Amino acid sequence: MPMNASGYIVASDSAIIGVGETIKEAARQALEWSDDYDGVEALIEDMEGDLEKAHEEDGKPYLRRATAALIDAVEKGGTPEQWTIIDNIACTAEEAIEHNS
Repeated sequence: MPMNASGYIVASDSAIIGVGETIKEAARQALEWSDDYDGVEALIEDMEGDLEKAHEEDGKPYLRRATAALIDAVEKGGTPEQWTIIDNIACTAEEAIEHNS
């Protein structure tokens, strides 16, 4: 069963710094944590340049589609201790376990 994305996250290293139903919404939130960009459009342009590549190593923000459960968890309490990416969609650890069983 495929993962269902219902929005986007912006992550930097393993921290999720922005969430939203749209890329713009997630990027706007992420800008509150990053002053490396002149605005939302500059951040989006940079992230969309290599959409499928993770930047866990260099701390550069990256964009991923995400499940509703992960977005909800971030909105309620910040980055969950464990989250992962399956089929290029960010999800909670619980969803990953369910997906793989």
